[in-house]
Amino acid sequence: MSWISEILKDLRYLLFFHEKARRQPVQKVELIVEVSFETFVQVCFTDASGEYRIRTFNGKKWSTEIFLYEEREVMFSVFVNNDLQKKDQNIVMIKKVNDEIKARQKIDLSHTLLYEGWFKLE
Repeated sequence: MSWISEILKDLRYLLFFHEKARRQPVQKVELIVEVSFETFVQVCFTDASGEYRIRTFNGKKWSTEIFLYEEREVMFSVFVNNDLQKKDQNIVMIKKVNDEIKARQKIDLSHTLLYEGWFKLE
């Protein structure tokens, strides 16, 4: 009897996976970070399943697209190093939903600090 329940469980999983793969996403969320100088950056965000992810990059620009199958908010924050303490530097954080800008924030960085912590886009 247990092998029948295992087969049924596997069948339910396959049907659920097939249905989920066939559905069209409800939202496309694009997260963009632009830094005015080349540096090391960490980006924290929630992915399509709601799990926290941290990505790192060296450079001036980073972006990712997240396809959601249900409407919900995507958390987005950035950590930037200004280890050379450059003056007049900034970061721009942009969140687009279905190719429309929903949030944009420009943050001026302090030239007296190596880093200022995590900047969160609301």
